[in-house]
Amino acid sequence: MSKKQTKKSKYPSRYSPEKFVHAAQYITEVICEKKAQIDKKELPIKFWELKEWRKFYKYQITLANKLLKKYGEHSIIAALKDKRMWRTYSLRNPFLENVIKEYKVKEDIAREIVKKIEYDFSEKETYESNNKKKSIISKLEDLE
Repeated sequence: MSKKQTKKSKYPSRYSPEKFVHAAQYITEVICEKKAQIDKKELPIKFWELKEWRKFYKYQITLANKLLKKYGEHSIIAALKDKRMWRTYSLRNPFLENVIKEYKVKEDIAREIVKKIEYDFSEKETYESNNKKKSIISKLEDLE
């Protein structure tokens, strides 16, 4: 955790005020939040320090790191926000990995499309106005 947003710690922590966490911690916070919601419990600030949550948090962060190496953070976070994953409270869910793969494919396709598109900013395009009416000032200038 860091107080400033960095390349590694770019996600705001939900359970540590005004601090930023890296992707694995953020993903684990989301999973723990979902589990607490299913168990009808509230997560306090720094819940991972509580005996009740410590073991679960450590295990999920290990799984999150493994998934991050395979698929990347954007695919995992997008999959967790997917409507189909609303009851997912563990990163070991086999269906979750299938959804992550779907998002990874979408991300790869989008990346390829962006690579293919080339922009030429050297020439500035000008557009002709469709307003052909002259204002009073223009008419007066034409008279001079």
